[in-house]
Amino acid sequence: MSTKTGTGEEIADLVARAGGFAVGSAVLQRLFDEAPDLAFFLKDREGRYLVVNRSLAERHGFAEAGELVGKRPSEVCPGPFGQVPTEQDARVLRTGRALVNHLEMQWFRPHRPCWCLTTKLPLRNEHGEIVGLIGFSRDLREPVPVEDVPGQAALVLEEFETNFGDPVSPRELARRAGVSPARFARLVKRIFGITPTQFITRTRLQAASRFLGETDRTVSEIAHECGFCDHSAFTRAFRSATGLTPTQYRERERAS
Repeated sequence: MSTKTGTGEEIADLVARAGGFAVGSAVLQRLFDEAPDLAFFLKDREGRYLVVNRSLAERHGFAEAGELVGKRPSEVCPGPFGQVPTEQDARVLRTGRALVNHLEMQWFRPHRPCWCLTTKLPLRNEHGEIVGLIGFSRDLREPVPVEDVPGQAALVLEEFETNFGDPVSPRELARRAGVSPARFARLVKRIFGITPTQFITRTRLQAASRFLGETDRTVSEIAHECGFCDHSAFTRAFRSATGLTPTQYRERERAS
């Protein structure tokens, strides 16, 4: 068997031998089937699904995980929400550079948004050749009520979620909360599962997506209201998170 094909058998064998442990792809699938807040996947050298968990299949409207095998994301989810992960896969497979904790919006069927942190790592054989990738997207949920967080920090977080246009940094939010930047980062991670910078970005983009879908404000007006320095910075951040420009997102929302 060629070491460059990245076939399912080769990758399953590679996973099984990793670190000397007998952990095959079927075991990983079974493990991640018990994690409904994770979309887990193994892909071959061409970016096609080899193994997915139940959660990933259900997000795309499939009754069985096996229905996704052999397909790329672009063949499963139409439009940018399928094209963007396909392009991500191609970069990881081409460059060998991992994608780690990338904040992005994904879609459930029917039309329902979900914010995720996505990680993708290249898989290499014993010759160092890239033969596939492994990864997951983790839903961003808020497992700890804000009320359980020290009072001043809770007030600062709540205030920013209301006044998201303020030109603030993580350090400034920490100062307002009366704690060190390191402690503030731990608090935000405990509440939201993300870093303070990701919290600021997600809060602004959530508001922006709502304004795009529910108002007739211009993109420039929304960018300014949501704390972005200009139209271009807003568009870059929005495209990175959703795979769509603000205008494309608005058109999609109004067509649904």
